[in-house]
Amino acid sequence: MKFFNIILVFSLVLASCTVIKKDVRNKYKKKYQVQEVIPKKEKYSKYGNPKSYKVFGIKYYTLKTHIGYSEEGIASWYGKKFHGKLTSTREVYDMYGITAAHKSLPIPCYVRVTNLSNNKSLIVRVNDRGPFKKGRIIDLSYAAAKELNIVDKGIATVLVESINVK
Repeated sequence: MKFFNIILVFSLVLASCTVIKKDVRNKYKKKYQVQEVIPKKEKYSKYGNPKSYKVFGIKYYTLKTHIGYSEEGIASWYGKKFHGKLTSTREVYDMYGITAAHKSLPIPCYVRVTNLSNNKSLIVRVNDRGPFKKGRIIDLSYAAAKELNIVDKGIATVLVESINVK
């Protein structure tokens, strides 16, 4: 019995010293099916569209319209930290949806995002504010970034073009 107790204690001590390394690439692994976003005419939200607003001491101005907007720049993505929280339109953020955040476009609106390194393109619904990191023009949901092959690197140069729904 004494020998069994010594083996048990030794096993527990040894087990507590074992380091389990997580595979960060699989952090967001979940089976989901990307639903194509079909732009539709929507009224701009009464929430999330102030004439101006401040974040981290920087003042941003909301555009009156998304029509004609086109910009090339850096895209990033956001995921689990914001999953289930309210967006600027007061909708619940779903990291597995095809959505995005933009600093100045009126929300909601639709844009085509093209990853310029691989020419993959996707229509997303902009329903949130951000990104507020210098040099970035759009934050994509995890699913949108995954579709455009941006997740692993974290950022990519993209072309963002508004879609006018008539």
